[in-house]
Amino acid sequence: MRHLAAAAALLVLTTGVPACGDDDGDDTGAACDAFVAIDRDLSINEDLEAGIAALEGFVASAPQEVAAQVEPFLARVRDDPEAAFESPEVAVAEEASDAWALDNCADTRVDVEAVNFAFVGVPSEIEAGRVGFTLTNHTQTDEAHEALLLRKDDGAIGSAHEILAEALDGRPLSVETTLGAFEELTLVGAGLVEPPDGDGYDVFVVDLDPGEYILVCLLPVDSTQHIEDYFGGAEIDSTYHFHSGMFAKLTVT
Repeated sequence: MRHLAAAAALLVLTTGVPACGDDDGDDTGAACDAFVAIDRDLSINEDLEAGIAALEGFVASAPQEVAAQVEPFLARVRDDPEAAFESPEVAVAEEASDAWALDNCADTRVDVEAVNFAFVGVPSEIEAGRVGFTLTNHTQTDEAHEALLLRKDDGAIGSAHEILAEALDGRPLSVETTLGAFEELTLVGAGLVEPPDGDGYDVFVVDLDPGEYILVCLLPVDSTQHIEDYFGGAEIDSTYHFHSGMFAKLTVT
């Protein structure tokens, strides 16, 4: 969930979120479903109310020691969603939930390394089902990286790479352009890692249907210099990491 702070910059904040119950539990299946829903609702669908409901479900069903580390973040989100994603609680919640989900939720695990402007460790083919992705940053420069997992829509013409390249060609580098490039592609998962800092990693767990996918980084080159403005909606005088070769194709069977 490390990428949620960036995703929060794009959220339309909602109100009227119900309070969470007081029940604690240890239901691995329910907790895994909730973990997948947290990323889907906050990062992909930008639905804060649904994301909070998923957080509540995770706290209610995860093992007590994990839930206890996520619950303070949940409380902050209920109180002040915008500030919560910049709070110390988010890092604690991410670390605990990511580690637990990686060990308990994925049928298949894919460990992806961001090395300069390339992804290493992405298989060309993978079976459909619940897949856990880890993203680590081994880049030898001061670059942050994201991993956006995109599925080519059924009936779309051309490869996922060709569709994305054409959609970005000649357009200014911005979040608006990035999101507009997904007209024939569906974003199904996302991770974000800061410049190399030792053992830092991000985890996202997604349910993958058969189809053609591409894993891509759409941050601007010199990302640490531009990332705040980029996620703030500004046009950036740079090029995408994608244009430097940071993508990997995979087929889900």
